[in-house]
Amino acid sequence: MEFQGVVTLESDAELISDANKLPLRIQEVLSSCHALVFVDNKLVGDPLEKAAIKGIDWIYTSDEKAMSRRPGGQPVQIVHRYHFASHLKRMSVIVRIQEKFYAFIKGAPETIQERLVDLPAAYVETYKKYTRQGSRVLSLAYKLLPEMPVSEARSLERDQVESDLIFAGFAVFNCPIRSDSASVLLELEQSSHDLVVMITGDQALTACHVASQVNICSKPVLILTRMKTSGFEWVSPDETDRVPYRAEEVKELSESHDLCISGDCFEMLQRTDAVVQVIPHVKVFARVAPEQKELVLTTFKTVGRMTLMCGDGTNDVGALKQAHVGIALLNAEPVQKAGSKSQSSKLESKSGKLKKPKPANESSSQLVPPASSSAKAPSSRPLTAAEKQREKLQKMLDEMNDESDGRSAPIVKLGDASMASPFTAKHASVAPTLDIIRQGRSTLVTTLQMFKILGLNCLATAYVLSVMYLDGVKLGDVQATISGVFTAAFFLFISHARPLQALSAERPHPNIFCAYVFLSILGQFAMHLFFLMSAVNLASKYMPEECIEPDSEFHPNLVNTVSYMVNMMIQVATFAVNYMGHPFNQSISENKPFKYALYSAVVFFTVITSDMFRDLNDYMKLEPLPEGMRSKLLLWAMLMFCGCYGWERFLRWAFPGKMPAWEKRQKQAVANLDKKQA
Repeated sequence: MEFQGVVTLESDAELISDANKLPLRIQEVLSSCHALVFVDNKLVGDPLEKAAIKGIDWIYTSDEKAMSRRPGGQPVQIVHRYHFASHLKRMSVIVRIQEKFYAFIKGAPETIQERLVDLPAAYVETYKKYTRQGSRVLSLAYKLLPEMPVSEARSLERDQVESDLIFAGFAVFNCPIRSDSASVLLELEQSSHDLVVMITGDQALTACHVASQVNICSKPVLILTRMKTSGFEWVSPDETDRVPYRAEEVKELSESHDLCISGDCFEMLQRTDAVVQVIPHVKVFARVAPEQKELVLTTFKTVGRMTLMCGDGTNDVGALKQAHVGIALLNAEPVQKAGSKSQSSKLESKSGKLKKPKPANESSSQLVPPASSSAKAPSSRPLTAAEKQREKLQKMLDEMNDESDGRSAPIVKLGDASMASPFTAKHASVAPTLDIIRQGRSTLVTTLQMFKILGLNCLATAYVLSVMYLDGVKLGDVQATISGVFTAAFFLFISHARPLQALSAERPHPNIFCAYVFLSILGQFAMHLFFLMSAVNLASKYMPEECIEPDSEFHPNLVNTVSYMVNMMIQVATFAVNYMGHPFNQSISENKPFKYALYSAVVFFTVITSDMFRDLNDYMKLEPLPEGMRSKLLLWAMLMFCGCYGWERFLRWAFPGKMPAWEKRQKQAVANLDKKQA
């Protein structure tokens, strides 16, 4: 956050960046009209307000005084604060300068505009000029209050303080965009995500400028604006294009333009029941209140969209709670006591582990000392300076909470956002979004492949334990043990795969019960069953005519030997064919533990089939295969693997993961509203 300067509108409306040239009244407004507080002798609060004080070269002390670093200035004593409210879009303070009381106000230019006694001619044109450039612009105003006692000044009504104001100037701030924001959002756009939107409290022109820089808006932008007479219309940022607003035409308009609406339009949308028709097609939401953010998320859910939201403050709690996936971005570290080490936490994409958010009481205990700490001091001992400061701070926080109007939280506490979201990252970057989507897709395809492998193994086991058992086919103890060891190794190492860093445009299948899974399992099992029955029938031709009782003890014979070898081949093929690597996870060659386990199983199968080590086969109670059967088994195994592999790849091509069909649900939601109105 960087303070660029002030526009006074006195002459040519140029930006004044030199603090020495700023009018004194503007310096006084910027240095005192804020919500900064001291915690453990550290100034904490909005970075924008701290940047303003630093930019004008003033200081703010713990006794709520602001004074210039340059000699000769008069200190500004804060008497009372009216804290920022989202629905009012402004804040104000009552200050005392040389025994005179003043009201200092700052807020959104369009809000302060309505409360000025004399509106400068270039007011609207000037603030729009800087907001179109992506700057954050605050309007500064003041008024002289009549003489009165301090107690009476603190009891003044807010509307009385914030009316009949004198315009002082515009404070212009530059908010640099994080270097990774554009690349992260571009990757989200290219990874088959239907819509990336911005929800912000900034002015619409500023929001649209930033959205175009971070790849959210790529088409011409239109902003829904209230007309001077009545009604609404779509207006371009430079006000050259105007399109009449009709709710039923929003979908068609969104195909050629990126749409933006501000918070003052939500009331109209709710009154006309056009929320479901308009909001799903909007890309930028500006000047929105906390409850309006929540409305945006609930509307997206109503029309069938899966939502993920990033938020960094208490104002985002409602929306984070409504989103299917919420990510709390804590862009400030908790204040540490002297001598303690600062702790930093980040979402680790390499290891695939997401750090759990700390409980809010842990964070708040570091940020604000408990109110009871000073109460526990013995009454006979006077309070220390630190205890007085804590008591004063607690009183201030209580006042801020008492003044809440129920529409917005008055203060942002570290940890509040994390209470409403399952994921928390202690930095302001949106990069954790990619990590969570990457991990989610990896988990989904891993679960899918596990169910397919388990399904095929269960079907094969069911056939072996039922039909083949009645024919006297059994496995020896050593054979079953070795087969179980390989199965356990496969299941262990198949989960060792890590997600790929780049998000793919291909989407995974969203559920297990779909045509792709059922056809894949049935097709592969049919090939496995055909291979198993053919091999056992071939081995039966070399067996003497004898009746084997199902419950008799295990005796080595050719049928048992062939069935064991075929089961090993089927087991290896099942894991190798159904392994889901690119474009979501590492491939088999990149997942080295799993690759080595597969190679070991193939080598072991080749050794026992070729009868290279007779002692090993005798130990495993495997009978020698007749001439010609070995080559047939190897050939059939290769054909079985190729057939399963080709079938699986064909189904992945024929049944790709699809985007949720939300438009049908939107039409249904609109139809339901029409029925209720009728």
